[in-house]
Amino acid sequence: MKKPTQKRSINFTAETLETLDKLAARNHTTASELVRGYVEKGLSIEGNKEDIDFIARIIRQELTAVYHVDEIKAIADHDTDRIAKMLMKIGKINGAMFFLLIKVFMNLANEGSEDDFDRMISEAVRLGVDYMQKKDFQINSFLQDTENLRRLADKL
Repeated sequence: MKKPTQKRSINFTAETLETLDKLAARNHTTASELVRGYVEKGLSIEGNKEDIDFIARIIRQELTAVYHVDEIKAIADHDTDRIAKMLMKIGKINGAMFFLLIKVFMNLANEGSEDDFDRMISEAVRLGVDYMQKKDFQINSFLQDTENLRRLADKL
């Protein structure tokens, strides 16, 4: 059953009316039916645009409700701090190993007592901590100063 319609006058250019008449004849319908179909399709598209904007607002709202940026940042900061602390521990032990290795090479032929070895390890750890506390720009010159490295290793 057809919906009741109301009459509305619309002005078209002669060229547009001619095109509508040709399309209507090709589709075996009237120009009025064709225009009504185009108007309904256009209104539907506009309605869909409004629906899309509404749905996009809901999605954005739900995402911000579920994924709180501050909470994500707090989690990332916590993990970053944890990794930084682990790297510091690794760096300290690596620094100690560096100085211990120098001392082992220096004493390769002379084995000392257990107390000497314990003291050597303690001093190597202290030197490793000192090494890790150096700034990035100080590291290269520190490592290239072999006389200072020998002097520090002699303390072991």
